[in-house]
Formats: sequence, C-alpha cells, structure tokens
Amino acid sequence: MTMTGYVTAFFTSLLVSGISMPLIIKLSLKLNIFDHPNQRKIHPKPISNIGGLGIFVAFFISFLLFFCLKRFEFPSTINIPLYITAFSLSFILGFLDDIFHIRARYKLIAQIIIAFIASLSGLLIVQFSFFNLITIKFGYFSYFLSIIWIIMFMNAINLIDGMDGLASGILILASIFIFSISIIIKNDFVSFLSIVLFGSIAGFYIFNFPPAKIFMGDGGAYFLGFIFSTFGLMGIKKSSIAVLLIIPLILLMIPILDILQVIFRRIKEQKNIFIADKSHIHHRLLSIGFSTRSILFITYMITIILGVFSVLIVLLPKEYAFLIFVLIFLIMFFSFYMIYLFEKQVLKKNNKK
Repeated sequence: MTMTGYVTAFFTSLLVSGISMPLIIKLSLKLNIFDHPNQRKIHPKPISNIGGLGIFVAFFISFLLFFCLKRFEFPSTINIPLYITAFSLSFILGFLDDIFHIRARYKLIAQIIIAFIASLSGLLIVQFSFFNLITIKFGYFSYFLSIIWIIMFMNAINLIDGMDGLASGILILASIFIFSISIIIKNDFVSFLSIVLFGSIAGFYIFNFPPAKIFMGDGGAYFLGFIFSTFGLMGIKKSSIAVLLIIPLILLMIPILDILQVIFRRIKEQKNIFIADKSHIHHRLLSIGFSTRSILFITYMITIILGVFSVLIVLLPKEYAFLIFVLIFLIMFFSFYMIYLFEKQVLKKNNKK
C-alpha cells in the first residue's frame, strides 16, 4: 500500500468519525443515553457514553471500503471473516453494556467467547522466545494464553477510560507508533489497520478532549482494546528479539500496569475485583493534587517515551534491545512508586490537619 493510500485511509476514517460524533450526541439526547455522575465518576454532568459507535463505524466503513477497492492484501494466516466477527462482537458487547448495564460475570463470559473466536481466526500465541535465551512452545495451551491476552487488553482500556481525553489520547499515540513500526518491518496489514484506527480515534478525540462532550463508553473501549491486543499477534515484533507481544505491551503499559495494580490492591484489601472504585492511576493522581490537563500531559509524555523505546527495540541489535526492555520496566516501576510516595505524603498532611 502506498503512502497516498495510507493518507487516504486516515482521512476517510477521520471524517466519518468526526462527522458522526455530533449526530451521536444528538442521538443520546433523544434516547436519554448518558453516563451519569456518581461518587466514582469525576465528570460533573451527564455526558453521552456511546462515542464508541462512531469509532467503530468509522473503522468498519474504512475497512470495507479499502477491501472492496483491493488496496491491501489480507494475510493468509488470518481467517478474516472470523476476525471481523470477533472485533464486531467486542463492540456490540460494550455497546449493549453502555445501554443495559450487563453484569460483570456475563460480560466476562462474552469476552471469553469473543477472544476464542479471535484465536480460531489464527491469532495465537504459539510460542514464547526471550532474546534467544529460552523458547517455550505452548501447543493447545496457546488458546488459553491468547484468550487471556485479549481479555486483558479489552479490560485495561475500559478501566483507564475514566478521564476526558485519557484513554483516547494514549491510544492515538500508540496507533502512531504501531503504524511507524509496522512500516519499518513492512507489515502492510497492520499498517493499514493502525492508520485507520488512528483516524477513527482522532475524530472522536476532538470531542473527548477536556471538557469532553462525549465518552467512548464500553463499546469503544472493548473494541479498541480488542484491536490493539491483536496487533501483537499479527507480527508487530522483531524476530531477533523473539518476544512476540512486546511492542503492544510496551505502548499500552500504562493501562496494563494500572489494571494489574488495581487487581492487586483489591485482592490485598479483600475487595471484589469487579467492583469499581477510585484506585486507578488517574484517580490517584487527582487525589495527589494534579489537574486533569497535567495528568494528560504526564501520561501522554510517558506514552511517547515508551513509543520511542519501542521503535529502538525494533531498530537496534538484540543486545541493546534487551537493555531497553529492562530500562522500560525500571522507569515504569519508578513512576508508580513515586505516585505511592506522593500519596503517603498527602495522607500524612491530611492526618495532621
């Protein structure tokens, strides 16, 4: 696919997404579909939470249009009808939840089914090789690992989507870096998907930047999480580094580490891990005293740094790539530890008062 084709794909999805958002906001008003404020939410008034509909429609229309024009070739290793079915169901599940509020257990069952369909399409973690030091082949266990991987991404994006412009901004940056990396390694299918996804999210971001006029909701979060989870299974990697899922994992490390620390906290405090609270990273930064825009700046900058590291991992020899891999985890550990220390200081001040 030529660069002109990529630019056309981007603007097609951008226009469809951008034009659809005001229409979706009006639809929310007519049908009374809103995300209402409560003790856990930080927005002060009801806001439309079905922006994911516009993201999905923009992606789907662009996908079908360029497929009909035969502008790109589908990889022979992926069953495309099953892949389309899976990513469509991921949106439908979240969209229904936005409207009818499905119980967590039923959503988890549906996510398992969706992830299983994706694995049947050929998107599998068949083996794990770490810098040529160790290689493990998973056999039938590949299906279990792939399902866990996809579900983790779907829920990580959903759980961090609690602040104007946070999840959408991180995903825009991640899309740009995935597009750049896929161009470098010449993976045309992922290049196409990531540039269309970039345009679809960018059209939504215009209306989601604070103060937000619309949220992506579970429909958008599940759909975007699903798509990003499958990028790593389509070959976004460097064969010599032999870590199959490293690039998407690094780019979305903020939401992934956030969901892991939230689960750890809830287990430690003997709370239900499915009950929503204010233990996410953006809630914690707000409690320390950061403003919404300063939190966005911090998370965007960290995502850009992670993106640069991801490009270096692809370009540099494996010896340097391993060091970068270690450095990334040290930086993220230090960042979360600093938040913990700030929280302790704020708690001490509040106790003194």
